[in-house]
Amino acid sequence: MAGALCLGAAAYAQDPTQQSTDSTSIQQTQPTQQPAPDASTPAYRKDMTQIQAADVPTGLRSTLDRPQFKGWETGGVYSNADKSVFIVEIKDEVEGRLKAYRFDANGKPITDN
Repeated sequence: MAGALCLGAAAYAQDPTQQSTDSTSIQQTQPTQQPAPDASTPAYRKDMTQIQAADVPTGLRSTLDRPQFKGWETGGVYSNADKSVFIVEIKDEVEGRLKAYRFDANGKPITDN
């Protein structure tokens, strides 16, 4: 009887379908981890996601085509989750520092009041 029990346990341990199912379920239940926010990330970009220049809404793009925003395409453009607020970071060539501008999707500047 002990021999039959050992054989049954060995067969179960070597069943490839059982092992496959176990590893798949572990992979599916692990949460997706996002990189931790960098300590150098400015607070105004909290909960913002970087987007490509091609994904900038038309209204905002026409505002950014003005001379005072020259170089925006090579800077960083960030949006909130519902794409209602955009942050555009442009490196000032004269001062050598990063300037950030906040807009709505239509290209209207958002100011803190």
